[in-house]
Amino acid sequence: MRTHLDSDSILTATVGIASPVLGVITSFQEQIEWTLRVASLIVGLMVGAMSLIAMVKKMRGK
Repeated sequence: MRTHLDSDSILTATVGIASPVLGVITSFQEQIEWTLRVASLIVGLMVGAMSLIAMVKKMRGK
């Protein structure tokens, strides 16, 4: 049993943790991309709607 951590064991642990995480990210890459595209579209539509509402209010005020 090890009583101290050396650089080799830290590197081995890091690679052991990172490998499955990268595998999961790679397998869900298409779904993640689709979700980000839809989210950015929704945010863009919300900003456009808020800008339109502000412009209409400004035009009615004059």
